[in-house]
Amino acid sequence: MRTRLRRALQRTYRLGGPWPVFGPRRLKELLGRYGLDPRQAHPRVFDIESLSHFRQAGTLALFDALRIGKRHRVLSLGEGLGAPSRLLAKTVGCRVTGVDLLPRQVATARAMAAAAGLEGRLEYLCQDAHALDLGPRRFDRLYVCDSMAHWNDKASALRGASRWLKHGALAGCNDWLAGDEGDIEAAAKRMPSVRRAFERGILFQVDLKAEAGAFEGAGFEILSAQDVTAEVDETTRRRLAVLEAFRPVLAADEALGIAYFKVMLDLHFRFVRYGRVTARLVRK
Repeated sequence: MRTRLRRALQRTYRLGGPWPVFGPRRLKELLGRYGLDPRQAHPRVFDIESLSHFRQAGTLALFDALRIGKRHRVLSLGEGLGAPSRLLAKTVGCRVTGVDLLPRQVATARAMAAAAGLEGRLEYLCQDAHALDLGPRRFDRLYVCDSMAHWNDKASALRGASRWLKHGALAGCNDWLAGDEGDIEAAAKRMPSVRRAFERGILFQVDLKAEAGAFEGAGFEILSAQDVTAEVDETTRRRLAVLEAFRPVLAADEALGIAYFKVMLDLHFRFVRYGRVTARLVRK
């Protein structure tokens, strides 16, 4: 099953696919085109580098909830192209180890860390979150941004990650949840646009109670569990409005974001909700 999931994720996050996913060369070109410095924590930099529906403000809200400080060693699972860890290193100055399943994602994250001058604070490993091997590293904090929905056994993955967390470490996620009428798999049966945008079998959405329950099942005490769907819906609409306003000057690969976010807005509340959970490790 893990091999099938990896292949499906590779097809989903491929260059030139249905989602606006870029490699390091293209990311640098886009940042330069708009006069943006990859070393800066500008929201527009984050929007170009990341597909996160929580955007920069929502990502920083998770970091704030986890009370991440400069002295902390931080573990990130499902880091993708590395935008969350770069944002954290820029704004807080801590050291982050980011883990992702896909080699191309990891290569892009490393290249963009170098472009941002952050190689000394960031490292990226290509591993499966369900089968980590982090050696002697130990961490004060753990976060997962937009990735737990790809985990078919969330409690098991968190339990495995806890082996590398210090007792009392804080952990949290921003994640896609199931909606009021089911998940994206259910939406795909009704909506052709969803079938074109999403590979089957890459999302394992649960409701907010089950998401929090995965942390509890892995030995964490829940500090907060919030449904932030309305907030994400609003920021997504603003992001789409900006893309549509600049559509005449967007390159074809950038314009993919317009179709993508339109599909997502059709799914909000009905088939996708969003949650933010924070927790403390109380047993290992």
